[in-house]
Amino acid sequence: MTTAEYNTVINEHSDRLFRYALKLAVDYSWAQDLVQESLIKLWSNRDKVTSDYAKPFLYRVLYNKMVDDVRKKKRETLTDQFAEAATSSNDLETKDFLDQSFSQLTAAQKQIIMLRDWEGYAYEEIASILDISLGLVKVNLFRARKKMRAIVIELNNEMPKSYENQ
Repeated sequence: MTTAEYNTVINEHSDRLFRYALKLAVDYSWAQDLVQESLIKLWSNRDKVTSDYAKPFLYRVLYNKMVDDVRKKKRETLTDQFAEAATSSNDLETKDFLDQSFSQLTAAQKQIIMLRDWEGYAYEEIASILDISLGLVKVNLFRARKKMRAIVIELNNEMPKSYENQ
């Protein structure tokens, strides 16, 4: 990969890579560090990585770095909180339901939901990024959506009636 190709890859993928990192890491500075580490690793491996494989390479490196950081900090699970602010009570209610349901997914399901539903990647791209089969992507996405739907319905049924009327 030439310097020009490397710069093109950065211009095309850095924003999405950062959003992905921010969803995984939640902490803004940690997400920046993860992206920076990924870009550095791509640069150091520029002779081995083609520009066609640069995108999955960056996502894979970022995810592996995040997992390594989590293990070093001896956390038991991925971070379950989001830093997004809601503007109205309905937005807050919806965000709370989604946050609670999202936090109960497995790590693999979280990744696939983020890449497909939030970032808009195709199934084939997700399979390439995560280095898993296309069938596994589809199965995990289906199960994750089904689980989130069930949790949101359950949470909505448990909501006090006085809260619904606000």
